[in-house]
Amino acid sequence: MKVKNSLTVAALSGVLMLLPVSSLAHAEDVTLTGNWQVKTDKGTTVLRLSQSGDSVAGKWVPAKGDPAEIENGKIAGDTVTFSFVYNTHHLNATGHLSGDTISLDIVGHKWGMSKKVHRTATRME
Repeated sequence: MKVKNSLTVAALSGVLMLLPVSSLAHAEDVTLTGNWQVKTDKGTTVLRLSQSGDSVAGKWVPAKGDPAEIENGKIAGDTVTFSFVYNTHHLNATGHLSGDTISLDIVGHKWGMSKKVHRTATRME
């Protein structure tokens, strides 16, 4: 009985040791590179992203107004974070990638008050 229990514990330990590796391998398979469509109350914005390892760069290209450079872009697992300046407002975005969709929460400050909006980005073909 002790041998069977020891084998079970050894097998479970081996499986548990592989879990961090499998999530890392999944993160390496994630690619944000490409164009993403974001619907806003002012039209459709295009989020142009390029990824190198865990770094993300690109542009926030609104339907109206000037494009904004993506700054401090990172991806860890399925979570992407970046910031950009749009119409003099500094905005921080946190998104969760699921297939060809990024669920984004964008936080900014205007007139001393914090505002958070939720947007969905869909990969464009």
